[in-house]
Amino acid sequence: MTPNESKVIKDNPDKKSLKELTFSVIGDDGVRRNIPALDKHWAPRSIFSSYTGLVVSGGHFKEGAALEEWKHEAETFKNDMEFLLSLSQHEFWSYLLYQQSALAAIVSFLQKATPFYINVFTELPAAEIQELYECILNLILRIICRILSPKESNESWLKKDELKMLIYENYLVSIPMLFDLLVAVGNATRENSELLKKIFDNLLLLQPNYKKDLQHALTYFRVAFRSIHTQTENEGFEGAGGGLPDECCETPFDDVVLYTLDCAFTLSVLLDVCPAAKQICSEIKLAQVIANFYDNTLPFLYKNIYVINEQSKSLLWINHARFQFLKAFRCIAYSYVEAVLTKPETGLMAAEEFIGLMTECLSEQTFVVDYERHYPLSFDVDILKQACPDVDSFKADFVVDGYRRECASAAVDNINNNNIKEEIYNESPSPTLPNSSEEAANNLTPKDNSNSNETSATNRDLELEVTVVLDCLPHLGTGFVRRVLSRYYNAEEAISAVLENNLPPDLAEADQTEVYIPPDPQDKIYKDTGVKHFNIFDGDKYDIMTQDNPQCIIKKGKGMPNVPKDAAQLLDDKRDLAAIRHKYQEYSLVTEGDDEAGENDEYNDEYDDSYEALLESETRVVKSKDMKQVLANVADESEDDENESEEEDASQKENRKNMNFCENPEDIRARYEARRQAKWSKKGQAPPAPQNFDVVGKQKGQGQEKDVLRNRQKKEANKSSRANHNRKAGAAFKRSKGML
Repeated sequence: MTPNESKVIKDNPDKKSLKELTFSVIGDDGVRRNIPALDKHWAPRSIFSSYTGLVVSGGHFKEGAALEEWKHEAETFKNDMEFLLSLSQHEFWSYLLYQQSALAAIVSFLQKATPFYINVFTELPAAEIQELYECILNLILRIICRILSPKESNESWLKKDELKMLIYENYLVSIPMLFDLLVAVGNATRENSELLKKIFDNLLLLQPNYKKDLQHALTYFRVAFRSIHTQTENEGFEGAGGGLPDECCETPFDDVVLYTLDCAFTLSVLLDVCPAAKQICSEIKLAQVIANFYDNTLPFLYKNIYVINEQSKSLLWINHARFQFLKAFRCIAYSYVEAVLTKPETGLMAAEEFIGLMTECLSEQTFVVDYERHYPLSFDVDILKQACPDVDSFKADFVVDGYRRECASAAVDNINNNNIKEEIYNESPSPTLPNSSEEAANNLTPKDNSNSNETSATNRDLELEVTVVLDCLPHLGTGFVRRVLSRYYNAEEAISAVLENNLPPDLAEADQTEVYIPPDPQDKIYKDTGVKHFNIFDGDKYDIMTQDNPQCIIKKGKGMPNVPKDAAQLLDDKRDLAAIRHKYQEYSLVTEGDDEAGENDEYNDEYDDSYEALLESETRVVKSKDMKQVLANVADESEDDENESEEEDASQKENRKNMNFCENPEDIRARYEARRQAKWSKKGQAPPAPQNFDVVGKQKGQGQEKDVLRNRQKKEANKSSRANHNRKAGAAFKRSKGML
C-alpha cells in the first residue's frame, strides 16, 4: 500500500488511457499535486526476492536441507508474485517500469524454471513440492498475460500503440524470456500448447518487431550447434563437456548433452506453437543445419559417452534430443506441404522447395535413415502430386527412392554386423543402444551406432588385428587367424601363442591355411524375406543363365546370325528375287476366249487393220477436195461466227477479266471514274476538283505555294505512322482489286 492512501483521489470520469491519466494527491502539508498514473510514486517497494532453481547440475532435484531451503524461498517468491497481481493496473505497470527488481524476479524464475521434460532426467519430487512449483508457474503465466492485456476495465486501459511501445522499449517481454517460457510450460498437454500459441500470436500481432528478434534468435541456433560440436571434439581436455563433472555427473559430457536437449525441446515446442517460426526457419535454411548437426555431431557425442560409460543416463537424453530434432525438422518440412494445400497459386513453388530441401539433406545418411523410419517421405510426395499435378515427377521419385535406399542399406548393414559378430566371437548380437522410451525414441538408432557398439563392446578392430598377424606370419590363412583371434584379447597374444605352439588343442590340430570366406549378405536376405533374385529380369524367358534354350538370339562375335559377312556376299544374295519371281510369272499368262462371235476376244487382228484403213481413206478424201471450195466454206462459217462472237463478247470479257493474272490499271481507273461521274450526276452536281497532294513543288529558289508547304508538313508529321508499316494494308488492297 502506498503512504497516505486515504489522501489519494482516484477517479477517471473521462476514461482516459493510463498514459494520459493523472491522479490528485494531497500531501501531509495539505498541498494537492497531480501525479501521472504511470509514475515511480506508485511503486515505493524496491525489493523483490529472486527465484532459486529446484534442479541442480546433472538434472537432479534438490534433497534434504537444500530442498527445505528452497521451499522457504519459494514461499517468499510466491508472496511477491501475488502482491504484483493484486495491484491495480497503474500500480502494476509502475512497478514493472520503475522498479527493476520486480521484472528481475520474473526473469529469474523463467531462467531457473524446471523443464517440463524433467521426467527424462529423474523421478519427480514429492506432491507438495510439485504443487508449490506449479502454483508459482501459474502466477508467472498470469503476470505475462496481464502484461499483454491492454484493457482491464473501462477506467483502466492502455492504447495498443502505447502498450506495444512500453513492452518493447522497456524489455518487459523479450524473445529469450519467451524461449525460457517454452521450456517451463512445454506442449505436453493441449491446454499448454494453446496458451503458448495465444501468447505468441498476440505478441507478434501487437508488436511486429518481435518477428525480427525471433529471426535473430533462430539464427543463433547455428552458433549453439557449432559450440556443441567443438566441445564434443575436445574430449580428453579439462572441461571438455562444458565444466568439470561433479559427484552427480557420470561423464564430462553431461552438461553438453543437457544443453543439446534444451536446444532440441526449445526448437521443437517453438515450431509447434508459433507458425511464424516455420516461415523464418525456411528463410534462414535452419532445416539443413539441423540435418547436418544430427548426422555429424550427435553420433560422435553418443560414441564418446558410450566409451566412457555405457550405462550413462546421458545416452538416454541424447535419444530424446534426436527425436525432438526430427520432430522440429518435420514441422519445417511439412510447412511446404501445408502451403501447397492452402495456397494453390504458389503451390508449385512450395512443392519444388520441399523437394529441394529433401534432396539437400539426402547426403546426411544417419538423418535420412531415422527420418524415413518415422516420417516416410513417400506419403508427403503423394500429397504433393495430388495437390499439384505440375510438380516434377522425376525429381520427386528420385528423392523418394534415395531415402528408401538409405533406409534399406542401413537395415542390411545391421544384419551383416550381427552375423559377423556371431560367427567370429561366438556370441549373440549385442542389444541396441538404450533408447529414451518407446513413445519418444521408438528404436531410433543412428546407422553408425551399430559399428560403435561393436567396437566399444570388444575394444578391437578385427580387420586391423588380422592384418597385424599376417604381417608377422604371412603363411597363415585368414580363416585360421580369425579363429585364433577369437580366443585371445589382442593380436600380440595371438602371435605369441602361435610362435610358442601354445594353442588350444582344437586350434593346434586345425588347418593353418584355412581361408576366410565372408558370408554373403544376399543369403541372409533370402533367408529372412524369401526373395531370391535381385534383378527384375532374372528367370524370365530371355535369361540365358537359367535356361538352356532361351527365346532370344544369342550373338557370338560381330553381327547378327545369318547376316552376310561382307559386301560381296550381300550382293550375291538373290533370295529376295526368288521370293517375288512367281508374281511376275503370273503376268505372262494369256487366256483365250471361247465366244463364237469373237466380240469378247482380248486380241482382235481385224481391229487394227480396219482402223488403219478407215484413217487412210479419210486422209485421201481431204486431199482430193478443191482448195477453193474449202476456203469458201470457211468464209461462210466465219461470217456466221462473227455474229455469235459479238453476242458472247460481253460475257467472255467479264470472265477473262477474272482470269487475268493482273488486271489492266487503265481499266480500273476508267471504271472508277465512270462510277464517280455517275454518282455526282445523280446528285445534279459537278464532281469536286481533285485535291492537290503535291509535295514536290517548284525548283529550289523559286518559292513554293502554301498547298505544297502544307502537304510537306503533313507528310513529315504522319510519315512515321505509315511508311513500311502499311505493307499489309497495301497487299490487302491489291488482292481486292485483283492485282495478285
